[in-house]
Amino acid sequence: MRVLLTQNMRYLPSHGGANKSNRITMEDLAAGGHRCVAVTPLHATSEPELAAQLAALGSDPPRRAGDALIYEHRGVEVHVVTSPTRLAPYAGQIAAALRPDHTLVPSDDPGLLMLGTALRATPERVVYLVHTLQQLPFGPRAFYPSVSGLSLVRRAAGVVAISQAVRDYVIDWAGLEPELIHPPVYGPGPFPDLGRPDRGAVTMVNPCGYKGLPILLGLADARPEVPFLAVPTWGTTSADRAELARRPNIEVADPVHDIADLLRRTRLLLMPSLWDETFGYTAVEGMLHGVPVLAGDVGGLSEAKLGVPYLLPVRPIRRYHPQRDDEPYPAPVVPEQDIGPWLVALDRLLTDPAHYRDIAFRGREAATAFVGGLDATAFERYLGRLPVARAAAPPQDTARLADLSPARREALVKLLQRRAVGTDRDEVEQREN
Repeated sequence: MRVLLTQNMRYLPSHGGANKSNRITMEDLAAGGHRCVAVTPLHATSEPELAAQLAALGSDPPRRAGDALIYEHRGVEVHVVTSPTRLAPYAGQIAAALRPDHTLVPSDDPGLLMLGTALRATPERVVYLVHTLQQLPFGPRAFYPSVSGLSLVRRAAGVVAISQAVRDYVIDWAGLEPELIHPPVYGPGPFPDLGRPDRGAVTMVNPCGYKGLPILLGLADARPEVPFLAVPTWGTTSADRAELARRPNIEVADPVHDIADLLRRTRLLLMPSLWDETFGYTAVEGMLHGVPVLAGDVGGLSEAKLGVPYLLPVRPIRRYHPQRDDEPYPAPVVPEQDIGPWLVALDRLLTDPAHYRDIAFRGREAATAFVGGLDATAFERYLGRLPVARAAAPPQDTARLADLSPARREALVKLLQRRAVGTDRDEVEQREN
């Protein structure tokens, strides 16, 4: 089986839940003996930074080939397109050369750029992976609802939901029946017990408006003697960093590839998200390592807590400002938050070691059972059940395609596309902006 992942987010480093899930899905497929290729943007990473990150992960440095840097990581051939304007054309070229049996497209896809490209290049072979409700083109949580965008999603051969909350949303607002697959993103273990009631910081990953930064700041102001740790990732703005810097009891740290490295410094994990989360991998990871988690009662994050305290009330985001070019999403209009319940939970866990150990034990048991019940082959078997659109041609050398001159590459791609799929001028090219 040949599988192509085309995504409008970087592949490595994968600090976010969506790109981490996609990466591990591809690695699991590659471990099963399948040919796996990913096309992804460089995105906020320079070429030297990428080379250094790969070296730290034990991978060879990437080589330049036309529009992309190409490397292999855990059996997956990754094409990192260095120019944003070349991402979609390059993905189409690789699809034409590889002739994948399945093309995976995540929902984190502004303007449905990669979905439209995949549907043109590999019709009836696209599998849509729903990670972020706000990036879907339908339903009340969509940033940019679109009738034509919904029609594109409905053309996918399959739709995968990563939580029950996501599955329910897609059923309700798209009329589709997605497959529910919890990605096994947690690794094989063992998972060391890292929670300690007497040391460590109150840690929050990706402190920003979407994720509940005001609650972190409120708690830090209310308990200046308590150390807090903030780990900025994709959502943290320069204004957010300035607010963090104003609090002497908040330390700012870089993201880590292995969550255990962060949890070793953590006493409690804070996840006060204010938007509809599709799930909460970090919540499961925290509990898996014996670290109590305080989480907002929103969307799939409620599922990720697995019935373990503390799931706490928040006032969710319901409105957004218009998006600016320097922002990953439209800026949220963050409602004022009541930190009272959060402060009560924080104080009890910090001052009652027996209660801390009880919550840590319950979380570790629940997370261990959840992770132990995941099936790393579930996605592979799902792809195997999908109907085969057409007999696939023998695979071609995608690296050789990338080495061709732009003019020869474009000519070859046009010829392959005419033979494979004909000319497609339907609603894919009529997407709303």
